[in-house]
Amino acid sequence: MSRRYLIISAAALAVFAFLLSQDSLARAAWRKYRSPAAALALDQRDARLAMQIGNYHFGGGAYDLAVAERAYRRAVAIDPKVLWGHYQIARIIFVKGDFEGALNEINAELAANPENLRSLYVRGLVYGYRGGPDDLALAEADFRRFTEWAPKEWAGYNDLAWIQSKEAKYREARNTIQAALENVPDGKKNPWLWNAKGVAELNLEKYREAEASFKKAAALAELLTLADWRKAYPGNSPASAEAGLRAFKNAIAENLERAESHLK
Repeated sequence: MSRRYLIISAAALAVFAFLLSQDSLARAAWRKYRSPAAALALDQRDARLAMQIGNYHFGGGAYDLAVAERAYRRAVAIDPKVLWGHYQIARIIFVKGDFEGALNEINAELAANPENLRSLYVRGLVYGYRGGPDDLALAEADFRRFTEWAPKEWAGYNDLAWIQSKEAKYREARNTIQAALENVPDGKKNPWLWNAKGVAELNLEKYREAEASFKKAAALAELLTLADWRKAYPGNSPASAEAGLRAFKNAIAENLERAESHLK
């Protein structure tokens, strides 16, 4: 009986040593040779390494959604509760336009890490773009909870107002942006917030106030750099920053023109 126990223990130690050697090789493949394919093929137990590879390829040094998704899926395969694992997969799938898949992943993140309420922001985006019969109400609820959890971050207010405007709740949208201007550090220097405020005012037929808001948004948007744009949209391809910033400025100009046309 004791000899069999020793044999089993020796076999278990051999397997353990093999796994350790694979993990060491995986770390070397990534840190020394920057080979994600080799590192992920070898990685058997190091979820943090897989997350590092994913983060690097999801805007942390490179932008390759296929590699990033493979890395994050490796991380959650090793540790289903790894923090940010399902969250990052959801963001990638959302960028690809797979709203159902993104919803499944972000719900998995909330189940694994219920304290990570940043997931509510991503889920709000998914609902907002999916367009189901109850999705606007679900998106509003998630963005509202997110702003309560992160009251100093402008994006939650901005997207809450976006949803409220889609629901024709223009007065609520304006109040939401007013709260952002008061609560967010440097919120009054944020062109997204001023544009959202102008949209609500335009829909409320407060054309003079809308004109002032859009002029403020336009002036502030001229100060934005490509780095500012990439920081605001970290999940998007860096190569799209110039086009995105230009489209944003054009949208503000069109909104301003609408407000001015009513005043004329």
